[in-house]
Amino acid sequence: MKIKKMLTMALACAMFFSVPSPVFAAVKGANEDPANTQQSDETLRIALASEPSTLWPAGSGKTENEAQIISGCLMDTLVSIDRTTGEVLPNLATEWEWIDETHCRFTLRDDVIMSDGTPLVAEDVAYDVNEIWIGVNSSNDTGHFLAGAVAEDEHTVTIEFSVVAPEIVNMLSWTNFGIVSQEEIEAAGGIEEASRTPNIGSGKYKFVEWNSGQSITITRNDEYWNPDYTGYFKDITFTFTNDAAAREMAVESGDVDIAYDMPVVQAATFAESENVQTIAYSFGQVAYLWYNMTEGHVTSDARVRKAIDLALDFDSIAQVGTGGFGEAASGYFTEDSPYYNETYTAEERAVDVESAKALLAEAGYEDGLELTAVGMQDTSPIYTVIQENLRAIGVDLTINIVDTAQFVSDAGGGNYDLIMVGECTDARYPTLFCFLDQETIDTFIIGGPKTTTPEIDAAITEIIANSDTEEAKTQVAELEQVLKEESIVSYLYTEMKSAVIANGLSGYTTRERGYIDPTNFYK
Repeated sequence: MKIKKMLTMALACAMFFSVPSPVFAAVKGANEDPANTQQSDETLRIALASEPSTLWPAGSGKTENEAQIISGCLMDTLVSIDRTTGEVLPNLATEWEWIDETHCRFTLRDDVIMSDGTPLVAEDVAYDVNEIWIGVNSSNDTGHFLAGAVAEDEHTVTIEFSVVAPEIVNMLSWTNFGIVSQEEIEAAGGIEEASRTPNIGSGKYKFVEWNSGQSITITRNDEYWNPDYTGYFKDITFTFTNDAAAREMAVESGDVDIAYDMPVVQAATFAESENVQTIAYSFGQVAYLWYNMTEGHVTSDARVRKAIDLALDFDSIAQVGTGGFGEAASGYFTEDSPYYNETYTAEERAVDVESAKALLAEAGYEDGLELTAVGMQDTSPIYTVIQENLRAIGVDLTINIVDTAQFVSDAGGGNYDLIMVGECTDARYPTLFCFLDQETIDTFIIGGPKTTTPEIDAAITEIIANSDTEEAKTQVAELEQVLKEESIVSYLYTEMKSAVIANGLSGYTTRERGYIDPTNFYK
């Protein structure tokens, strides 16, 4: 979703926010500016919300937002994604072909130089697949769907996947699939040391230093292989400030150029300032409200779930959840996805308190009931809207706001009746519909209904495996009708990210999951 117009509304729901209607400066989206063509000796200063624990997530078996952002500057991937069209593009691999349903052969460029001065060869990719992606990450999305790789010659490598998923190639554009060489890792002192001082990869920038607790600095790779890329900033320095308002003020004062990962619910306030630019954009993810459908939870009753869905004011929830930048969701996928289906009409999303009360009475809860929801601080305003919505039908919702560790524990263990969790749906990854996948439920999943059916599980497998986009879209529509009929999930809104950047700065681009790509900024 691109935001190309002036926004004319403040945060909705006056019961939570009381502000005069502002006159917004232009709010920009991501991936809209032309590419840079100039170089400078200037330094780009980016304020992140927290300091990463590693600079090579794949080498640590982790996925951290800040680490992904920095690591993506240092390492290249086999393929890249055009973030405006979703097209998979050549990168370190010039071409690829499916040999069968689970084996894909990649042809590598012959002009890529790694950080140690050695050329990229197929053995490097095979090493990454077998020793890093599988060896270190077998329990997460990086390695879970891989079976191995073999170098056929100097510039040809075949990767074997453990699932049938034609769009898994899209996944290879993710930062954790950055290519390094075994020689680089050994020269750095091994995998653990390379995670702290990553003088590895063939990316647009190189690692310089990490001053723990203060900053991380990288510098432009002037020997980068791609002649179509020009990095404007010589150096990029990352600092760490947990307080969002302080990050924004640092941009206004000129201490930093970019305040990343600003709470989108505050974006309207930031957009009022003429001293900065506000960036707001979607990133292929819808916020869902899931109902715990396991035995012992009242939300295992479809009538209760349907009653809750009928009581929700989806427009108000979307206003708060997106800061006024987005609208209520009508499908499991975002509207710019090739797999989007309008599962709900605007009329079906209208609040119907009387019908909701009737369903609760039919389910035996004419006198009301008590429910619990779990979330972290950023979801508190949205849960508060939901709480008010449900009060109108006699449902008393207790909101448990917890820290990250407790949230993971509660969400993984099913300690909730309601929970808000989204899913990245910008392609048919093998993780698609993960909240309804039996294997994922049996191992570990944060949120969701905590149960599924054999029919739903089989439908998901067919959707992921289908090589025909239009057929897959039809299959998605059929599955969504099942979810709708059983009220398994309520679609809330397309999730947004926002940032504040200095005036005169251009080139805000993104990577997977909406992560900022610092390498493309320019003045």
